[in-house]
Formats: sequence, structure tokens, C-alpha cells
Amino acid sequence: MKDKLALIGLEWAGSHLRAWAFDGEGDVLSSVQVREEAVAGHADWPGRVQFHLAEWLGASPQVPVIGSGDVSADLLQAGGNRLTAPLQLSQLPAHLGTARSIHLVPWIGQLSPPDLTCGAETILFGLDEANGAICIAGLHTQHCVVEHGRLLEFSTEITAELRDLLLSHGTLSLQAPGPQAFDMKVFRDWIERALDTDDAPPVFSVEAAIRQGILSPANKAAALAGLMIGADVAAHYDPGDEVLLVADGPLLEAYGFALEALGADVEETSAIEALQDGLFEIADLAGLLGED
Repeated sequence: MKDKLALIGLEWAGSHLRAWAFDGEGDVLSSVQVREEAVAGHADWPGRVQFHLAEWLGASPQVPVIGSGDVSADLLQAGGNRLTAPLQLSQLPAHLGTARSIHLVPWIGQLSPPDLTCGAETILFGLDEANGAICIAGLHTQHCVVEHGRLLEFSTEITAELRDLLLSHGTLSLQAPGPQAFDMKVFRDWIERALDTDDAPPVFSVEAAIRQGILSPANKAAALAGLMIGADVAAHYDPGDEVLLVADGPLLEAYGFALEALGADVEETSAIEALQDGLFEIADLAGLLGED
């Protein structure tokens, strides 16, 4: 692999750090994923990145390293060039920052309402100038509008994180013994309830349904996820909208079902592949390939 290695691309988001080794054509040679504290918990996060890369590769990488996600928060704190939407995504390669020789893709900000892409800009860059409504589903789901490579506006919803917090603390927390059972029928039922915007139930309805014997306690997580994802989709899209859904795994299925139940015309693509493509293409256009 070392003979073909041309670039390391990485993303650090939340407690997950993952990296990919690229050859000169952008093909992935190898990958690694490790659990770490959030970037904000490390005074020397570049040192942690270099440690994990050296463990993975057997030595410090002798090729450029480009990073996206939470690591780019440093660029805002450093007061560097701040990019704001509306913005042509093609400007990103010219505005990379650095931290201890790690090249960083800058976030794009939005002033009204205040928002930050926090890594979504790299995924958008890897989508080959997709146009229209784009839903990037994740722990934080971002709803973006892009026209001819220009990011016009976006909205970040912390739907999955709120669901996890509700299930961990407070009135809706999981108190019943035994594991949760994901029931697709329950999940879809609560999505459809949320999509009925004239009569959508509040979040407490999930707890009320359990206490009245309408919903099994083992299906609480599935019902809450359906209700919240359905509400997220209903708030941003209308029947007949054309939406590019960018996601992987369970979130691809969950948001895909919600969008289709709404009546949207959905096209799907992988968020991980878009992220990989974005990292490589930004590095290439920034002239990093061939550096040592």
C-alpha cells in the first residue's frame, strides 16, 4: 500500500475518528476507525490524530493529510477566513487551513438563521454539483439547497441526538427492564402520525401511549425515532419535492421511508462515499497531491 499511497483523508465527528488511505486516482486503499473523546476534549487533538495514523500505518504518513468535521472548529477559533452562504462550493480548496501540518476543510457559516456546516460542506463537494434539495442524514441532519454548485441555504437539525438524550434522561427515559426491540411497523406508524401536520402528536404521546397500554415499552425507541424523523422531514419538505438523500445504513432506510411516505421523489446516495470523494477532490484541487 505504501508505494501507492498519495493522500490520507480523515473525519473526526463526535467520538468517532475515521481515516482513509487514497491512491493517486482517489481509490481507497485502506481505512481505519477508532473511538476517541470529542475533539473539544483534547488540548492537542492533532497529536492524537498523528498517533492514530502512525499506529494504523506503522509510521507517520509521508503524504498530505486532509481533515474534515469537528477538527475544523479550530479555524473559527483562530479567526481565519470565514466562509458564509450563499457560497460557491468550488471556493473551498482555496481556503484550507492547517493545524500541525494537517490540512483542514473550513466550515461554511450562515448568518440568518445562524448555522454551520460542520463537515457537510465536504460531503456536498463530493456530490458532483448536485442541484436542488439535499438531505444529509446523520446524528445531526442537514437540509441543504444547492444550485449549480452554489450552497444557497441550509438547516441543521439535531434530531438523532435529541432522541438519544430523551431516551437517556427525563420523562421519556428508558426505565423498563429488558432491551428495546426495533419494530418496523411501529416505526412507520409513528412516522405517518408525524407527517399528518394538522394532527401531529407531541413527543410526550409516546410515553402516554405506553402508560395507557397502547404501545409496548420495548418499542419506545422505535416509536420516538419515527415521530421525530417524521417531524424533521415534514418541517423541511412537501409532497412532490425532489430530494437527494445522502446517508448510510439505518438512517438511509429511516429517512428514505419518511420522505417516500410524505410523497417526495427520493434519490439516494452514500454519505461515506460522498465524504471520501469530497476529501480527495478538495485535496486535488488545492494542489496537495504530490506534496510530502
